[in-house]
Amino acid sequence: MDIFSRNTKFWGDEKQKILANSSILIAGVGGLGCAVAEILVRAGIGKLILIDNDIIEISNLNRQILFDQNDIGKPKVDVAKYKLKAINPELKVEVFKKDVSELTNLHLPHFEGIADCLDNYESRFILNDALKDNQFLVHGGVKNDFGQITTIKNEVTQDLKQIFGEQNDEVEPGIIPQTVITIGSLITHEIINNLFDKPLLLNKLLIVELSDFSVFKINLKK
Repeated sequence: MDIFSRNTKFWGDEKQKILANSSILIAGVGGLGCAVAEILVRAGIGKLILIDNDIIEISNLNRQILFDQNDIGKPKVDVAKYKLKAINPELKVEVFKKDVSELTNLHLPHFEGIADCLDNYESRFILNDALKDNQFLVHGGVKNDFGQITTIKNEVTQDLKQIFGEQNDEVEPGIIPQTVITIGSLITHEIINNLFDKPLLLNKLLIVELSDFSVFKINLKK
């Protein structure tokens, strides 16, 4: 029995092979990025590309599930790579200790999709601009007990700037772990949906409010 035997009982060998042969770029290895990365690895993703230039601080530990007290002061991408490969030693991981603003200058390997796990709209718009026609981007955002998710594809959906317009990012908003892990799980599910060619959030914005367990979709213009 292998690590993914319970997965294949649900979605079968062929879909497990799709995951094993796929690569996802995760922009931002904070709360959302940690959750998305870990779930993707446990789902069976073959390769991850991690981009983040931050180091781990004690205030990260309430929600960034790959890190602990022993990791404080270390680069997030390096610790994440170590922890993720401990789950699946066959996982391929490439790390870039860079800001997303430097994305266009990086020689990135091939990847099918992007996980937008960033915490500000300026960086998200830069990330969206780097999206190629044969790729998808799953955007996720969280604040307090609220989260949002959508899938972006060139020529199929609006881009993030068209959807959200100019946004003033709040400096260090409150955030609780259950919001991050819930939204991180849903981001990962939509990434896997895209890899299986069955995205659910094209031209739809999923809103989740943990305060009253409300979940709804907003239809977006094409």
